[in-house]
Amino acid sequence: MTGPTIAILGATGNVGDALLLRLAESTLATAEVSVYASRAMRQTSVEFAGKTLTVRPIAEAVDAAPSLVFSALPSAVALRTVMSFVSRGSLVIDIGNACAGVFAAPLCLPGVRPIPELELARAGGARTPSAPAWLIASVFGPLLPIGAHTVTGLINLPANAYGRAATEELSEQVVATFNLKDPPRRLFAEGLAFDTLPEDADPGEWSARELQTAAEVSELLGTNLSRVAVQIATQPVFSGMTAALYIRGVDSVEAVEAALRDAPGLATAARVRTLRPRKVMGRAPVYWGGVRLDPTGEGVHLWLAADNVAGAGAAVPVAVAEAIVGSGLTSQLEA
Repeated sequence: MTGPTIAILGATGNVGDALLLRLAESTLATAEVSVYASRAMRQTSVEFAGKTLTVRPIAEAVDAAPSLVFSALPSAVALRTVMSFVSRGSLVIDIGNACAGVFAAPLCLPGVRPIPELELARAGGARTPSAPAWLIASVFGPLLPIGAHTVTGLINLPANAYGRAATEELSEQVVATFNLKDPPRRLFAEGLAFDTLPEDADPGEWSARELQTAAEVSELLGTNLSRVAVQIATQPVFSGMTAALYIRGVDSVEAVEAALRDAPGLATAARVRTLRPRKVMGRAPVYWGGVRLDPTGEGVHLWLAADNVAGAGAAVPVAVAEAIVGSGLTSQLEA
């Protein structure tokens, strides 16, 4: 065995599945990996790099003292768990910024914001952005040098942004509705099948998720918080997110396309109609297209599609982990 000892918390969820696949293809594939999940999960094993790993209760992970921890836990659980690892000396990667406001680690997005090794070591790990912030920052960041200053628009999230139970509930709702039965509404109280759910907020206010997205983008890019105002809605698709963004401050479609083509973590499509959730499933980049000049000449509109789980949930955290291991921080912990 070579490399760090790695623990994955929430290994049986959607993000855990994608994370294991990405790790097996990374430079960390030879690391010693242990997997943990809530006691409520019925799955007892997972596959990783040709091996079968036994899923153990999360409570056992702290005593195992891994050098590197991926937390793919929902916020309510992560807030009770992550700091226990930090206090024991593990480096934690908080996937999706689930511990926002509690875990004072740097927010990292390789290719967009350099990973501050000293700050990361002092804080005990790193946070990675939520899927909406990852998508916006990946596109907005490369356009700042050519004059972009404000981004607005709409992001459509899928059911799996809320976990595996949410995708199962959406499936049950579809079947129940077709059979003229009352659909289950355990997670989506208003229902989701054949509908769209805007973020819930008081009149005239932004939702907590929308405000957090703006804060994350501002932290990643060093922009003013007022320069990011994107609405979020949930649509009845199982996976994959889409977005329509308006970016002000740029007045050339050609300049925008050139900047995005050269940016890391992005890919384009020959036809904008191919930029939809099913076409990007399992792929890590943010896909962009349909760049059009606004009639006022003050900005451009573009269409985006991305797999929130494969990208923000797996590719970004693994890239951060590779940078951490490459810097020698985990070796220092094990010494």
